[in-house]
Parts: sequence; C-alpha cells; structure tokens
Amino acid sequence: MRISTNQIYRRGLDNILEQQLQVSKYQGQLSSGKKVQSPSDDPVAAAKISLMKRRIAATEQLQKNKEGTQAAVSLEEQILGNTVNVVQRIRELQVQAGNSALSDADRLSIAGEAQTLLNQLLDLSNSQDGNGYFMFSGGQTGTQAFARDSSGQFIYNGDDTQRFQSVTDSMKVALSDPGSDVFMRIRNGNGYFSISQTGSANTGSGVATSGSIVNSSSYVPDDYTLQFSLNSANQLVYMVSGASMGNVIPATGNPDDAPLYTEGEAISFNGLQFTISGMPNPGDDFSITPAKNESVFSTVQRMIDNLKHANVTPADKAAIQTENNQILDQLDSSLDNLLSFQAQTGTRLNQLGIVEKLNDDLLLISHTTLDGLENADLNEAAVNLNLQLIFLQAAQQSFARIQGLTVFNYL
Repeated sequence: MRISTNQIYRRGLDNILEQQLQVSKYQGQLSSGKKVQSPSDDPVAAAKISLMKRRIAATEQLQKNKEGTQAAVSLEEQILGNTVNVVQRIRELQVQAGNSALSDADRLSIAGEAQTLLNQLLDLSNSQDGNGYFMFSGGQTGTQAFARDSSGQFIYNGDDTQRFQSVTDSMKVALSDPGSDVFMRIRNGNGYFSISQTGSANTGSGVATSGSIVNSSSYVPDDYTLQFSLNSANQLVYMVSGASMGNVIPATGNPDDAPLYTEGEAISFNGLQFTISGMPNPGDDFSITPAKNESVFSTVQRMIDNLKHANVTPADKAAIQTENNQILDQLDSSLDNLLSFQAQTGTRLNQLGIVEKLNDDLLLISHTTLDGLENADLNEAAVNLNLQLIFLQAAQQSFARIQGLTVFNYL
C-alpha cells in the first residue's frame, strides 16, 4: 500500500496536535486542580459531578432547614416549660384555696396572685419567635394568637394549622403547635363529665366531688340532674334524671322509690360515680354534664371568680368547694396537656439531632465522591505532563525529520 506525502504530513500533524491537547489537559489540571476541565474531557464523569453538586446543594439546604427548625422547636420547648411552671404555681394556689379556714383577705390575696399569673399565661401564649411571628397562631403567624373580647371571653385568633419543615428528602418536622390544641381544647371536669350547681343556688351544705368513670362500657353521656327531695316519710332522698334518658334513679320518678341520702356514700349510675358530702336541703340539685373543651385561661378565670365568691353561709362555702373540686381537676388536665406538648418538642429535638448526624454523613460521603470525580491527583498530573512533553517533543522531532526527506537524499 502506497502512502502519499500529504497523508504522511497529515498524520504527523495530527499526532503533534493530539500531544499538544494532552499537554494542555495536564497543564489545566495542575493549574486548576480539577480533573475534568470541560464535559468533553469525560462526559460520564461530568454528568456525575453535576449530579453530586446538586445533591450537596440540596443537602446543605436541608441542613439549614434543620437548624431553623431546631431553633423554633427549642424556643417552643422553653416557652412550654415556662408555661408549665406558671400553671403549676396556679395549681398550688388552688390547693391553698381549698382550705375552708381561709379568711376573705387570704382569698383575695390568692386571687390577686392568680390574676398576675393569668396575665403571664396570656403573654406566654402570645410569644413570638426571632422573626416576630406568633408561635401559637397556627398558620396565621402574623396574628396575635389570644385575646379577650369585650365580654371578657378568651378567644383564639389563629387556626389549627401545624406548620412543618423538610429536614431530609423524606422527613418533615413540626415547627410549632397551634394554640388551639395547646391552650384551648382541654376537657373540663374529670375529662368525661363535670359537676356543678344548677342555675339556682342551693341552700344546703352539700358538696360534690369531681367523680370518675367506673365502667366505661356502661357510661351513657347525657345532661343529668341530681335533685334532693323528701319522700312521704319525710326522709331525704336523691333522684337522677337525664335530658334524653328521662328518669334514671328511680325509674318511676317517685320520691318514695328513691334511695335515701347518706353523706359520703357513692352515687353511681350509667357507668359514672361521685359522692356528695355535707347536708343538702330538699330542692337542692346538681348538674352532671358531658365534658366539653375549656381553655386553661377560662379555668384560671373561674378560679379567680370562685375566690371572690361570697363566703358567708354554709351554702356559699359548699358552692365554693364544689367549684374548687372541679377547678383542681381541670388544672390537672391543663398540666397534663402542656406536659404532653412539651414532651413532643423533646421528641422532635431528638429527631433533629439524628437528622443532623445523617445529613452530616451524607455531606461527607457526597464531598468525598465529588472529590474523587472532580479533583486531580497533582502528583499524577505532573508525571503525566512530563511524559506528554516528551511525547510531544518526539512527535515534533519525528515530523521535522520526515519534512526533510526527499528522493534526492538517496541519489
């Protein structure tokens, strides 16, 4: 096969150009420290580098999300801890308020401290984060969570939204809890039913305990009325009727069929039980109603109002003590609710600690992988550059010799 002079020259030039490209490649690696200067150097590696950089950027953003979430949850945990302390102090005051030996001045002093603590409670529920957002307003972060309306009722201005933040590709963590759940939706009484005097004040000294459920499968919620009456033998009896169920004790509704009242003896029906102490008068009655939601603020206000209630007659004292029993149970429920949410924030902080470790590990792996794909081995690049310079020099010298050859050299 004969090779023309043009082909010889072309091959020589192509060889020189290829060696020059290789020299340029290794010079670039040494100057930039990067193995892949452009996608054309290694398309597969370039694609992997691009993917790894996107993954690192996404993980770094998730880590920033984690840090912001951690700060928000830590702040909520702190505020809930302070709130628990306030409510615990209010409960201590309520226990003191149950002492029948207190003077009116003592009761007013306790009411004054309770009012101060109620104001602190409202301030805590309206806490703002570092950005000025109200923490317990749900999704309405620009709106103050709680306030009192013109009638003195406590109102919630937020919504039920629980805000979340992504902290990994597949995990979101709650930034906060809506105030409706933390402060408002607390079951009153014992959590199943509450007991109170009816609208007309009793004249006797009967005091109702908060009661309990003794058989949940038999419990029938209804608006019950416990009324004291005299039978035909002039004995004090009690009768129970329900708004829906009608006569419960006795089923006939006849006082002569009703059980005699014995102080401190349990009164049980339809799965619930409570006791009455003291001596009720005929016509005295109590309401037993299914539990409903009540805010911790309303409970503290009930406590203050009860402390300011007239405390003169045995009937006054009995009404106060019945309310004391209910309020103490309600404060216990409020504390349980607050402690539950405080525990949830602790769980979230533990989760975020694990997430931080996972994200750190992922970033380390990603950076190591990227380093292997992208960064050049400078020692290896220097050796390769020297070799390519030798190859280039050899190619140039070879081409120069070929250029000098003619047929006349052999004549």
